[in-house]
Amino acid sequence: MSPHLIEPELGRISGGAAFNRALAEAAGPRIMLHSAPGSWTEPGPAESAAVQSLMAAVSGPVLIDGLIATRLPEVVTDPAHEICSGQGPLIPLIHCLADPDDADFLDRERRVISAAPAVITTSRFTAAGLESRYGIRAEVAVPGNPARPQSSGSGGGHFVCIGAVEENKGQLLIAEALRELKAEEQPWRVTFAGPVADADYARRLQSACRGLPAGIADIVGELTAAEIDALYDHADLLLLPSRSEAYGLVVAEAAAAGIPAFVTAGTGAEEPLKAGLGLPRTVGAWTQALRRWLSDDELRDELAESARRNRSHAVRSWTDTAAEVLRVVAEHTRPAAPPASAEQQESTAAADIKQRSNS
Repeated sequence: MSPHLIEPELGRISGGAAFNRALAEAAGPRIMLHSAPGSWTEPGPAESAAVQSLMAAVSGPVLIDGLIATRLPEVVTDPAHEICSGQGPLIPLIHCLADPDDADFLDRERRVISAAPAVITTSRFTAAGLESRYGIRAEVAVPGNPARPQSSGSGGGHFVCIGAVEENKGQLLIAEALRELKAEEQPWRVTFAGPVADADYARRLQSACRGLPAGIADIVGELTAAEIDALYDHADLLLLPSRSEAYGLVVAEAAAAGIPAFVTAGTGAEEPLKAGLGLPRTVGAWTQALRRWLSDDELRDELAESARRNRSHAVRSWTDTAAEVLRVVAEHTRPAAPPASAEQQESTAAADIKQRSNS
């Protein structure tokens, strides 16, 4: 039986949603994608009912997106929702770790991990985190990453930050760090691309950008795939100062285009990093690193050359990712009982007739 992947309907692009869609597209009919409607910031009975309805309607193994599983752990832990008997397992697909400072979130994560027959993560960083917390060995299906043309660049001074506009991604930190670079002789500019996930944070970012020299900072919103490609083609350095990051697919995308990146040290964004720096998440550290990028020709050329040289190592087929997910599902799915032979069917029918005649 083909597994069914149930994800939350967020109404915007996210790393998890992008992974799910690319996975299902690569797998074709071997993985069926379903979206559960609702408000997934604070899901409640309506969202739980939507997920249960989808689960009841499918036949076969189920992959449950980690956002659903950790927001509604009863979907995985409650025996009433068990669909494993003869059909297949219920396996969480974990895109990121629970916030270590959120006790309730950690408890929900623990319950899900403890109840699941297997866990699939989308990065080695996340798998290592789950092993450290719960002593389990999670399976890993790293995202695919298609080949891209080598970036043409813009002379070294075009910074790009791609991601949802929210506190976690840290766009405001970039704007504050760049404020100290006004007097730099090397020309530079910055482009922020991504959907608004936090309207208040987006307003603060706009205000901070107004404090930069006119025309030097662009906030362009969510881009199409073609527009993202065009942005990479003119980018010199990707910036991703996330507070937490499970993998950093944009880092992998930039690497495939031969673009180095600055990311936050100690996050999953370092996993796909082929050329660049891991930095502390402070304005001072990022100001210093960006100033050095602009003023130190040797460093800039070294990182750019390393990125160009390692482009091919960043490329990965989504077909391979799908194969890894399907392998895990197959290993935890009980084989269907073979159809009864004609003799067995006749024997069963005879037994039924005998039982009815004796009653």
